[in-house]
Amino acid sequence: MRLTPARASGRIARMRFALEFHDSEVRDVATDGDAVRVRFAAASVRDAAGGRGWLPGVTLALADATLAGDPSHAFGKLAEGRLRQDGRDIARPALPATLSGRIELTLRFANGTLLTAHGASLALDVADGARFAEDLSC
Repeated sequence: MRLTPARASGRIARMRFALEFHDSEVRDVATDGDAVRVRFAAASVRDAAGGRGWLPGVTLALADATLAGDPSHAFGKLAEGRLRQDGRDIARPALPATLSGRIELTLRFANGTLLTAHGASLALDVADGARFAEDLSC
């Protein structure tokens, strides 16, 4: 039996994660025309084995989007987050992934800020070189 690499480029395939909004730390929320971008300083995630931890360099980018709320205070710890695609809740979206359809993203921050964005697509990305840090709390 001959083994061949999964990718001819020689790059190791990226590990997949599931985003958990609660306790994630948002760096900033920015708008650019009809795009809304949420950058995380430390996203709360689960790895493929179900282990909980933190991942820097996560970005959510909504296209053809509208934003309700003041993004100037949208930073810090998330108390709650909700993602809906075509009316269905997505409790733990995969990272990386791309969703299309009627997208609704609602973020409630620990500081009281509430944002809701609607868009036609959502790209959930992890920066190259981002390292998963396992949650070691008891």
